[in-house]
Amino acid sequence: MKSHPTQFWHRLPDGRVQCDVCPRACQLREGQQGFCFGRSARDGAIVLDAYGRSSGFCVDPIEKKPLNHFLPGTPVLSFGTAGCNLACRFCQNWDMSKSRDQDTLAAAASPGLIARRALELGCRSVSYTYNDPVIFLEYAVDTAVACRALGLRNVAVTAGYVSPGAREALFAPMDAANVDLKGFTEDFYRRVCGGHLEPVLETLSYLRHETQVWFELTTLLIPGYNDSDAELDAMTAWILDHLGAEVPLHFTAYHPDWKLRDAPPTPPAT
Repeated sequence: MKSHPTQFWHRLPDGRVQCDVCPRACQLREGQQGFCFGRSARDGAIVLDAYGRSSGFCVDPIEKKPLNHFLPGTPVLSFGTAGCNLACRFCQNWDMSKSRDQDTLAAAASPGLIARRALELGCRSVSYTYNDPVIFLEYAVDTAVACRALGLRNVAVTAGYVSPGAREALFAPMDAANVDLKGFTEDFYRRVCGGHLEPVLETLSYLRHETQVWFELTTLLIPGYNDSDAELDAMTAWILDHLGAEVPLHFTAYHPDWKLRDAPPTPPAT
């Protein structure tokens, strides 16, 4: 599989290269893969291993992203690759997001082909989803540009765990986004997701105050982990104060999966 050059990285004095796409800032020696398994160090640079190959395609209703106020009632072509830069123990897409095997990427598709197929299938937009478009940023951006050329809109479904420069590149060709706000404590992000809360809040503030991207939020409620009244009160107060009352927030139901099976499914009452 041919690798694709990337933009967001720099060389270190000790000969390693550092990936600057997300806050992990993976520092890699020749041949090593990043935490996300989608980027690696080759020939003294960071390359994207998943360019032009997808883990699957599906035509969905736009409401499944979920987006409730963007092209309502229309179909969207969804696709993703493999790998992820978070380590959520409760991942509901772990077979793709945690895959280290690039053979997961069975479908070969160029950006132009994806755009043409979306149009032929009657879709109004294309969604970059399943794992996270941050991981396949260059592939997502090139596809989004091809889609815009055909009059299609673009939707990023993301955890928002992305560094400032890459953040601007990712969202520049996007028309809408759904951002997973996993919880609202640093402890939850560190202990359960293997990341940090602040970069996600920075992404949300960026989307609200520096772009025209329509975005909505989603929080998966896990009993005993991120569903306390105090945490939800703090989260909704922050959203109101920093993003505004018009930003939709979706709550979704957890089911035991992957490495987090000790919590019960989210009760209907919640």
